[in-house]
Amino acid sequence: MTRAIYGDSVLGRYATDPAAPIRIVVENGKVSLYGTVDSAMDKQIAGMRANQVFGVLSVQNNLAIAGRG
Repeated sequence: MTRAIYGDSVLGRYATDPAAPIRIVVENGKVSLYGTVDSAMDKQIAGMRANQVFGVLSVQNNLAIAGRG
């Protein structure tokens, strides 16, 4: 799961910033994403990448977008 998200060329920068990572929680095939990303596109890509991983039943994308309340 980590490789699917952080291996993406757009999202890789979040792996190098320990203060603002994308946190991934997996429980019984259900994935939840937490943290803050820079844009709506980054949020959408993270959700798509997580959903493409074999065995994932659902993705709850709780990522916040920086600068939005």
